[in-house]
Amino acid sequence: MKKILLVDDHPAVTQRIGELLATAVPQAEMTAASSGEQGLALVAENSFDLVLLDLRLPGCGGIDVLKEIRASKPGLPVIIISSLPESPYATLARRAGARGFVTKSALVQELGHAVRTALGDCALT
Repeated sequence: MKKILLVDDHPAVTQRIGELLATAVPQAEMTAASSGEQGLALVAENSFDLVLLDLRLPGCGGIDVLKEIRASKPGLPVIIISSLPESPYATLARRAGARGFVTKSALVQELGHAVRTALGDCALT
């Protein structure tokens, strides 16, 4: 079972992503955090296979959380999700170490593929 951490401060987005993951990657278990600080605490206390991280969070923002994850767990893949347009934010996220960038408007089309790619398709069986 693959473990995915979702860090997003919008409950409706968290619910929608949970539904999408249940369909796209049924053998994955999702844990949710509603702030960057909570997400960092969960990363420190648990072993996740992937982090889905909102770019804009109250308090500690997504890029700062990404940098902290890179420092503490450099091999943990992180995909940034955002309501902001892809460029230049995608470039900024990738430079900070993100494995991918998915806009919230494209979640249905792109999230499953991005998650399977980050986790490795063969690792999901």
